[in-house]
This record gives sequence, C-alpha cells and structure tokens, in this order.
Amino acid sequence: MTICAMNGKVGTEMTTVYLDSCMVIGLIEGDAEQRRTLKRYLLEKQVYSSELARMESRLLAVRQQKIEIMQLYDAFFSVCEFVDLTRPVFDQATSLRAENNLKTPDALHLAAALSAGCEEFCTNDKQLFKVALQHIKVIDWEILLNT
Repeated sequence: MTICAMNGKVGTEMTTVYLDSCMVIGLIEGDAEQRRTLKRYLLEKQVYSSELARMESRLLAVRQQKIEIMQLYDAFFSVCEFVDLTRPVFDQATSLRAENNLKTPDALHLAAALSAGCEEFCTNDKQLFKVALQHIKVIDWEILLNT
C-alpha cells in the first residue's frame, strides 16, 4: 500500500503534511471516496505523523482484533516520517492547549506538525482546524472533496 512518495523523487522538494488521527482513520477505514481522495492528495507529498496518531488510529482495530486493518495501518505508518514528541513539543502543546482550550491530543498533533516544520496539517476536527489555521495551512475533508 503505497500512499506517499517519500523517496520517489530524489532532489525534488515535496510538500510536507502532517496527518492527525482522524485523517489517518479516514485514509484507512473511510468510505471509498474519502480513501481515494486522500490518497490522491498525498501523492508527491512527504507525510508526517506521530506515535500518538499511530496509537489513536489503531486502537479500535486492536481492540476488535482486526488483523487486516492493523496491517493496513502498519503499512501506512511504515512510509511516514515520525515526529518525536519531545519536551519542546509538549511545551508548545501546553501553550496551544492553554491559549485555545484544545484537548491534549489535539494540541500535541498541532505542536508536532509545527515542530517538524510541516507546511500543511490535515484534520477534520473543527475546533482544531480553527486553531491550526493561525499557524499553518489546514486541510479537512470538505477542502479535499472540493478540490
């Protein structure tokens, strides 16, 4: 399952994009249109995520012991760049959470994207979308489906 072309074009700058958990879930378990649209969007992009997104997105598949779904998640995460959730990321997440009333995981996703220098941030969380817009280009399902 090739979703992003991280090493596909040596020497070519690719747009960097961070996917939060809800977008990863949509990519793996969403309806056919969502999966197709997001896969097309991610072509020629360098995809970033985090262990937090990996944990959150795989939770239901693990709980329900859906081996094939877990394998799809593992294949996706094997081609992503992971952002380390270091103390400075947590510090930035703390500020984002305090200033914007974000949930802790949402603040961590945004802080991870910002610390990695990502150019785009994919989420379908409406509150997170509004906050993230102050810092980074944000993509949600509505934007993806209308492009």
